[in-house]
Amino acid sequence: MADRRTKKTAKQIFGYARLNFHMGMRQGKNLAVLLCMGCFLLYYLGGIRGYLASAEETVSVQELFLAMMNTHYTAMTVGVGYLLVICDIPYSEKGIYPYLIRTSRKSWLLGQILYLFLVTIFYFFYVGLVLAAAIVPHISFRISWTNAFVKMLNAPWRCGIKNYFSFTFSLIKHNPQYVVVVRQLFLCLLVSMTLGMLTMAVHMLWKNGPGILVGAVALACDYLVTAVLDAIVGLRYFSPLTLSRISALSTSVNDRFNPSFSYACLFLGGLFVVSLSISIWKLRRYEYGR
Repeated sequence: MADRRTKKTAKQIFGYARLNFHMGMRQGKNLAVLLCMGCFLLYYLGGIRGYLASAEETVSVQELFLAMMNTHYTAMTVGVGYLLVICDIPYSEKGIYPYLIRTSRKSWLLGQILYLFLVTIFYFFYVGLVLAAAIVPHISFRISWTNAFVKMLNAPWRCGIKNYFSFTFSLIKHNPQYVVVVRQLFLCLLVSMTLGMLTMAVHMLWKNGPGILVGAVALACDYLVTAVLDAIVGLRYFSPLTLSRISALSTSVNDRFNPSFSYACLFLGGLFVVSLSISIWKLRRYEYGR
């Protein structure tokens, strides 16, 4: 009996995640965002592709991903693109009670969290595919640092990176490539899940608000944390989108507080729990008959 109930609950959770995917793909906005993101990455990587071709160098996709996520405005663009994709969560224009009648509050909430996890995986997998397509003749499959990546650190503007590439030699000198890449991917996952839960919490507090505007409010909350803490106690790198850059954890600016990877995970996990608590509190206040 318990096993049957567990299977039923799991089926409901996956059903909610699948429903969110269907509703998301029906929106032309999401398809447009993904298309624009792909065009932006291909355009931006034109200089790097030209450098690799002229210098007859190769670079790995994971190193190129590090370059994208640690260059200020490209990392911001990738983060904002993700936020635009999930800014309508939860998809409940007329309230969530029609879903709660058929299942339970717990199943519905877990379905939203599963959807956030899956859409995050698919989004960054899509980014990785675009990066690979941009340099397909010049891809290296090495798991050690390539010469081209080291040259990007020396003079990024000569390698096609037109904006400041904030990465330090100490990070690759004392860490193998797989450690840096795994930490970067984990930060991207954690930051994206945290922003997703924050967006969902804002939408549940303002259930009739337009999705894009709700996403803008969530983004404002993201940077409000940084602005307030920086003004009061002089701390930097507290914004979730800023913490998504592994370089923000390895450099120090003006002798200000320099968080570690563990601290970043703890801070993001705490913000995730706060956002989740707001959603749970609001969910409990819904009545089935309203």
